Amino acid sequence: TSFLSNYSALIWNKAAYAQFDLHPVNKLRLSIGGRFDQMSFDYTNFIDKSTGTKNYAQFSPKLGVTYEASSNVGFYGNFSNGFAPPALSAVFRPRPASQVAATGEKFYLSIDPAVFANYEVGGWASLFSNKLYFDYTFYRLEVKNKLLGIRQPDNTTDFQSAGKTLHEGIEYQITYRPNDAWNFRFGGTNAKHTFVDFVLSTRGADALKNVNGKEMPQAPNFIANSEVTYKYKGARIALEWQRIGPWFENQVNTRRYEGASVLNLRTGYTYKAYQIFANVLNLGDALYASAATRGNNATDRATYT
Repeated sequence: TSFLSNYSALIWNKAAYAQFDLHPVNKLRLSIGGRFDQMSFDYTNFIDKSTGTKNYAQFSPKLGVTYEASSNVGFYGNFSNGFAPPALSAVFRPRPASQVAATGEKFYLSIDPAVFANYEVGGWASLFSNKLYFDYTFYRLEVKNKLLGIRQPDNTTDFQSAGKTLHEGIEYQITYRPNDAWNFRFGGTNAKHTFVDFVLSTRGADALKNVNGKEMPQAPNFIANSEVTYKYKGARIALEWQRIGPWFENQVNTRRYEGASVLNLRTGYTYKAYQIFANVLNLGDALYASAATRGNNATDRATYT
């Protein structure tokens, strides 16, 4: 029997978090915080009969500022760090012989955790006697040390924690309630998820070496959820619209899936402590996929879920 990996591990996750809120001037609040994470595991690798302990640890700062211009309008900004240890299924996968000779390591215990830097600014407002409310956030997420499976010149695959991606966008929500009967809600996000440094191969015969500058597959640029609700006494009826915009099926951005729009009808009636409801999901009977992927080769076929 040949195993891709064969191990046993006892995993320990520990974390400590502290935050201090300061009010240097009226209407202004500063938040200074930090989180220390440690993920460790005691392992037995049944492939080479080795045992040991591995630790991943990081201190992640968080800084925030909030300014309330009035009782109805405010703004904020945040910066935070984070990290994610590599999957154990990758850590205990044997290295190719050529990489063992080059590095002296049989497995991937030296892989670094992925690290994240997140920046966001936004605000909120409540207008017209609190009948209209909206909030928004602009964000930028930088990810480094993503795990890459890179094809080597000898046609083997080597794992490296060297990938970089960039995620930028805006998230927003608007709610309008003109009276007790009607409620309108719309929420959405417009975003772009990009490969910054993402090597696929160092093999000379491979035409595709990297996907730097390409958009990530299965990452729609637009997602929305909207609903209009009418209530009368104990009854309610709501029409919900869900939209997922187009996305690329493959890493080389040659094929796109058109996305999907779905309508849902939700009704209900409440009497004292009792409620009866009925929902019709996908009212328009739309045919759509929740996932659509495709390989990078021109002859590859798409897989729809």
